[in-house]
Amino acid sequence: MGFYSTEPVNPAKTTVTYLWTGLRTPGIFIVEVQGDAPNYSYGFTLTRDPQFVGGLKINSMGWTGPLASGTSPYISRGSFPGHFQNQIVISGSNGDFLIPVKEVPHDQVDSYIKSQAEEAVGV
Repeated sequence: MGFYSTEPVNPAKTTVTYLWTGLRTPGIFIVEVQGDAPNYSYGFTLTRDPQFVGGLKINSMGWTGPLASGTSPYISRGSFPGHFQNQIVISGSNGDFLIPVKEVPHDQVDSYIKSQAEEAVGV
């Protein structure tokens, strides 16, 4: 039987990008977390910690079980609305990590999204 809990995070492979959407409106944090989860893990998600005060904390979650030896790499992506911060907390089973936020100005958001879409389809 599986259990739902935090998954290990590799902070060196974790990125956070903030897309400015205009004046007086919250932007969007685009979060990508990578790590090596215990075998057999699945259903990876990123969830906002509603009890965290003073910023943004994202938990890397997933289902694990039945347990086996070894690990497998995983990637999880998510987006979260909010006001800009220089860094946010990414939490995994191996600890909490402050990850710096890369800003994309509002006049470059379209170009950024287009480049990400082209990268995803291999153009």
